[in-house]
This record gives sequence, structure tokens and C-alpha cells, in this order.
Amino acid sequence: MASNFNEKTRVQVPAVVHLCRLGYQFLSLKQANWDIATNIFTDIFKQAVAKINPNSTALEIEQELRDLSISLKNEDLGKAFYQRLVQTGGVRLIDFDNIENNQFHVVQELTCGDKEGDNFRPDITLLINGLPLVFLEVKRPNNPKGLIAEAERMEYRCQKAAFRPYLNATQLMIFLIIRNILNLILIKLKGRFMPR
Repeated sequence: MASNFNEKTRVQVPAVVHLCRLGYQFLSLKQANWDIATNIFTDIFKQAVAKINPNSTALEIEQELRDLSISLKNEDLGKAFYQRLVQTGGVRLIDFDNIENNQFHVVQELTCGDKEGDNFRPDITLLINGLPLVFLEVKRPNNPKGLIAEAERMEYRCQKAAFRPYLNATQLMIFLIIRNILNLILIKLKGRFMPR
């Protein structure tokens, strides 16, 4: 009988299950709708932002989405996007006061870049209100060099303008080896834009 133990079954799926236990809702990419240029899940974004901004019109929320998409192309290491993310005036993107008003989703293997050309697919992407803010690369315990290689590939990606919209939205990049869900090995990488 062939073994089905691979990186996906040993670490990726258990990590997703754990995130679901923490309150994230699993979202199948087969049934989802998102902007491939930014990986913003537009339907979720509009619904969630409307909920936390009941006095905002659909047109204002649509304009906010357009402005966000433009800011993700900036050569500012995500500074404009971050400032917009934490802004408290105007249309709020995340409800930091009542966290339960936000929508939390987890997706697997979300393509960043051209599907047919140069791209990468983080193992796990976390969405808050449809915004792809966190991605995780998880590796098997017997593959510690795989994590180093992944970090080196990410350093290369950070230099490519084609990946700018995806990386500017990313607030956390997590690279980890999972021995079990309670025993994690983390590797610290250089940060992108960090507020003072």
C-alpha cells in the first residue's frame, strides 16, 4: 500500500485544520472569486467592509477597493497599503475595536503572479476581510533545508516588480517547520516596511 504522507498531508492540512479551530473559515479556491492582480477577494471585501462601515455607500467601498489596488503597485514596500489598513478615519478596512465584526478565511496554494508565467504559491494564505495579509510556508520536519531554500526564493521574489502587489499587501510572511502543532521552528527574515 502506497504511503500518502507528504508535505501537504503531514504539515499543510494539519496547519489549516488548526487555523479553522482558531476561528478561520476554510475557503476553497474552486468556489471563490478574487482579483488575480492583487489577490483581494472582492466579494468578501465588499461585504465585510460594508458591515463595519454601515454609513458608507457601495460606491465609496468600490472606490476604496480601487484605491487599495492602486496603492499595492507603489514602490514603497507596502507603506501606503499599511497606512490605509490601520487608518481609523474614513472607510475602515478592519474593525480593530470589535474583532468579531471581521471575516477570517484561510486558503491553500493561492497563486501570486502570472498563472502561466513567473509565479509562486504560498502553502497557506490568511485573509482578513478578503485582504491577503499573511502567508505561511510550512515544511516537513525532515526537510529543514527546504525552509532555507524557500526563504532564499522569497528574497528573489521581493526584488521583482511583478510580485509587488502581492508582497505589498502581505503583513506577515511566516516560514516554519512543523514537527507537531505544538513544536514549531521559526526562521526570522528581514522585514519589509515596518512603521516606527
